[in-house]
Amino acid sequence: MEPIVDKDPHLNYEVNTVFKKVLNVFLIPVLNAIPSSFQKYIKKTHKSAEEIIEHATTHQALEVLYRKGDEKYSKSLFHRFFHTVWFNTNNSKAVRNRLRLTKREIKRCIDTLITQRKDIHILSIASGSARSIIEVLADIRNYNGVLVSVTFLDKDPVALEYSKNLAKELDTVFDLTWTNSTVNNFFNNLTAAQKFNIIEMVGLVDYFDNNKTTLIFSSIFDHLDVNGFLVTANINHNSEQKFVTDAVGWKMKYRSAEYLAVLITKAGFNSDKMDIYYEPLKIHCVITASK
Repeated sequence: MEPIVDKDPHLNYEVNTVFKKVLNVFLIPVLNAIPSSFQKYIKKTHKSAEEIIEHATTHQALEVLYRKGDEKYSKSLFHRFFHTVWFNTNNSKAVRNRLRLTKREIKRCIDTLITQRKDIHILSIASGSARSIIEVLADIRNYNGVLVSVTFLDKDPVALEYSKNLAKELDTVFDLTWTNSTVNNFFNNLTAAQKFNIIEMVGLVDYFDNNKTTLIFSSIFDHLDVNGFLVTANINHNSEQKFVTDAVGWKMKYRSAEYLAVLITKAGFNSDKMDIYYEPLKIHCVITASK
């Protein structure tokens, strides 16, 4: 199946104006020319930029991106200027677009399962802040008597504690469990009979090579119930990736949506049962695959 560039008007995606597209012609080469040795100077431009560099690849950095940095650190004209620059890059916008798209797909999977009157067991792998699932559950209060349980899996206890507090903050009242483990150890300790209806894994394979990625997808396939859903994502090659890698220090494995779909298919999923999306900037893809 060919990827779709999603333009769902209800998601309020962040896109570039004509002016920003023209500006990027000049700005992006400048960003890509910034060497890693300049990180110490970038940190001084805005406290939120410092937080992202210090916590790159973690839920802490993603949370800063989700909220577009913190205005409280933009007291001077200098800081306001750099706040605008850093949090209006294509990659910054695309991360927030990915969150919107992931939430829609999770809700769509839940709604589909509810019509089947099935209890819903969700696994979130490398859950981080777990914002996508927690916000979806907080927004939907009536499940018509269907039991919804979620297992949040992450190797970082700080991330798990953060998501616990987020669930309390958003008053999410479901059967929630937090598990501190790696994905391999978690699956190795499951019995063959233990299945999930939805497995969400967004952001993790951005850091794994193809072999490890395929092995994880295979474990997911084995522990996904019949008619269950995988919701996953990967970052795509883009014009700012040198800036993200060198200046920000955020190294990732870049893949196209088409190639990610190939890896999912190798793990046992049927390519005819996949919905493949790019968010509007085509930096992140989100794939929903049913078993």
